[in-house]
Amino acid sequence: MKFIHLSDTHILARDDYSRHPDAAATLGKIIGEINKYHRDAEICVITGDITHHGHPEQYEQAIAILGDLAIPYILIPGNHDERAAFKQAFPDTPVDENGFINHGHTFGGVRFVMMDSIVPGAHHGTLCQHRLDWLRNELNAHQDMPTFLFMHHPPFEMGLPFMDTIRLDADQKLGEIVTANPQIKHLFFGHLHRPATGTWQGVPFLLAASTQCGEPLDFRHEKEEDLEDRNRLNPGYGIAFADSTGGLRYHFDFIKFDL
Repeated sequence: MKFIHLSDTHILARDDYSRHPDAAATLGKIIGEINKYHRDAEICVITGDITHHGHPEQYEQAIAILGDLAIPYILIPGNHDERAAFKQAFPDTPVDENGFINHGHTFGGVRFVMMDSIVPGAHHGTLCQHRLDWLRNELNAHQDMPTFLFMHHPPFEMGLPFMDTIRLDADQKLGEIVTANPQIKHLFFGHLHRPATGTWQGVPFLLAASTQCGEPLDFRHEKEEDLEDRNRLNPGYGIAFADSTGGLRYHFDFIKFDL
């Protein structure tokens, strides 16, 4: 089973070009690549920061661009999104009984669990008791099914001080759930704007590239205005192949774009 992984699209309104490169143009070019080379993918998973400010007009443009995808997509919000506007823009996206954008799907015998980790008005992420309970119930209901867990915020430090200050703050409670559920085979995150891999709680993880552009690979500075970007990272996305046991092969692809 093949799937596509997008993240951090950061769509701005059509008349707002304050963030470069133009996120609409980069996402459109990536969608063109997907439609040309990956129409056989079963689903496209988008792990947050659909828009840059969470404004309705930005969601309108995101919907228009994503409408060109030749394959279906599922998505969760990121810290740059606004939950109410997100739900209005994507009314078919399931929400849980407490209004959080948590949902689960099965593709190719693998359970895809999508978690809402945003904190309104903040850039860090969390999982409150309601969301943790939802996750436990979801996992209990599918104990025998290999599971991929998707969130926007990573729950661990990556050695990048700026991004590490705005990671998920519920790492201990989430870690307890992950270790108690061995059916979780892989973890997927966005937020970092850089491709990265590793293990956490004994489970492999993948951090997605951004379809807009990469964050600086700066291991020294905590403030955004101080970041040094020695080698700018082009817009990119992930192409994944999974089997019914939860095995995974994952490729990063990047597009040429004038940064």
